[in-house]
Amino acid sequence: MFAAAPLLALLLLGETPSIDASPIEIWAGHQILRGMRHVPLHSDVLDETENYVIAKVERRGGHIELRQHFCRVESKPVKGVTVALSATGVARMPATPVVADVAADGGVRVGAWDVAWGHEDMDGDGKPGATFTVSGTFCSGDLYVASQSHYTVERAQLDEHGLSGELKVEQKQQILGASGLCLRAMAGDSTESQHGTFAYRPVPAGTTCQSLAGKPWPVKAQRKAGPVAPPASKGH
Repeated sequence: MFAAAPLLALLLLGETPSIDASPIEIWAGHQILRGMRHVPLHSDVLDETENYVIAKVERRGGHIELRQHFCRVESKPVKGVTVALSATGVARMPATPVVADVAADGGVRVGAWDVAWGHEDMDGDGKPGATFTVSGTFCSGDLYVASQSHYTVERAQLDEHGLSGELKVEQKQQILGASGLCLRAMAGDSTESQHGTFAYRPVPAGTTCQSLAGKPWPVKAQRKAGPVAPPASKGH
């Protein structure tokens, strides 16, 4: 009776008692994204990217907060052309918060989030933005890029295995410069859309990108069948 009195007083005063957070968990995440990418000297072509992330997770009742950072970003070659961000660049990509709320009926709503950087030297190589290396074509070289990606979850579910669902990404890239006359002449700003799937699973405490290097990733998102996002739009 006495233990319930302070809680009753808070409710009568219209205040919501705080819910203690559970111990911080570590989750591994995987995203598979497909869309149309513009490649210099080629038409728009199908592109598939896989993102591998590690997140620190805090739960407060039905409220889940993830703070994730990228471990790997892997893009499949497009018509023999590869566009890649260095491992240092991936490690320095901004950490992003993701918030999920579980309703009483079991539905899950995941808020949108952004991954972005501007003109600042994001990867520490002395060039503006992030440096992407283009290889596999005579128009090879480096592109210096500012990027803004907006992630929106279209469907999500939470079960005993973790969090999974479908998402879309709207990405805007601004070319800040390039090495070589060919890339400077051919590359331009672009807006691209990607659709795909994601999955997060709890992993042992202390798990990091470094501890998973060279090992099978602990979680795999299911591939989504069906049409890909519309073609990329390119500007100059």
